[in-house]
Amino acid sequence: MTRLEWFACVGELELAEYVTWYGMATTGRWGHGGLLSDPSRAPVYAGFYWSQVGDEPAVARVSMVVLPLADPARIVAADWTDGYNGYEPAALDGYAVLCGDPFDPLHVDGRDAEAERIIAAGDGQGRRVNYAEIVTDPDRGGNALFFPVNEEERDGYEALEEDGTVVCLAFIAYDFAY
Repeated sequence: MTRLEWFACVGELELAEYVTWYGMATTGRWGHGGLLSDPSRAPVYAGFYWSQVGDEPAVARVSMVVLPLADPARIVAADWTDGYNGYEPAALDGYAVLCGDPFDPLHVDGRDAEAERIIAAGDGQGRRVNYAEIVTDPDRGGNALFFPVNEEERDGYEALEEDGTVVCLAFIAYDFAY
């Protein structure tokens, strides 16, 4: 995983029965269930770093996203496990998406193009906190967060209480060292 240079709160995610993390809206997804019934929204934190290719200006990219679902004491006391059980969602087009089901952006026309436009504009402005939020269900406040990533692999970790309740999720993007 690329070393993070800073963390930022990027907003809140509308929660449902599952939280899904995947490459882009069409491939490689994994749902995390067993969530607390409250809260209905949770803060989302992303770890960023500057990425530069050749003489191009540096752009902010994400290699970690954290979704705390309980107070810090419960998260610290929980056991962390590999949330994907060895399955890694496929990367696509340099983006990763976080959403709560049923707020999946698959049914939103133009969602990928809109997210790419927002992130490209942020790249051009040199935004330190560069991501896109797409509202997928205006009536219920459902949303999806799109993050620009360079790495080819995805993984996720769950902080679980003894009864299996998920109290925190952490997602990473990384490359294999060859």
